[in-house]
Amino acid sequence: MNFSPMLVLAALLILAAVSACGCTSQETVVSDEEKAQVLAYADPIADNLLLGFNEGNYTMYSRDFGEEMKQALDEAAFEQNRESVTSRIGLYESRRDPVVTEVDEYIAVTYIAGFEREDGVTVRFVFLKGDDAHRLYGLWFNSPMLRG
Repeated sequence: MNFSPMLVLAALLILAAVSACGCTSQETVVSDEEKAQVLAYADPIADNLLLGFNEGNYTMYSRDFGEEMKQALDEAAFEQNRESVTSRIGLYESRRDPVVTEVDEYIAVTYIAGFEREDGVTVRFVFLKGDDAHRLYGLWFNSPMLRG
C-alpha cells in the first residue's frame, strides 16, 4: 500500500498499456494443493503486515519486504500512505476468501478485507516463485473509497 499516488498511477498506466497490446501472460488460479502451500506462508505474513499497518509500526509492516520493496516503500512513504488509507477507510479488521494465482514468475494472494469504514477492500500480496524466504515483491490495497 505504501505507493505514492504518482507511482500507482504510473504502474496502472504501464499495466493498462501492456494489457491492451496483449503482451502479458495469463494469470491463472493455482491448484488447491499449491494454494494450501502458499497460504501456509502468506497468511502469517499478511497477519504481521496488517497488524503493523494498524499499529503504525513500520518495522513490523516491512518485515517481509524484498529489498526492492524496502527501497521503494520507506518509512516516510509508509506514514504518508497509512494516513491516507486510515483517513478514508479506517483500520484493518479482518480478511477472508484468499485467491491464489500465478503469472510468469510470480504468485499472488488476494484477500477480501474488512476495514472500519469499508468492507470488500482488495488486499493483494505478490511473491516471487522459488523464493524460499517468501519476501514480498508487491502489495496493493484497492477499493472504491481508496480510489475516490
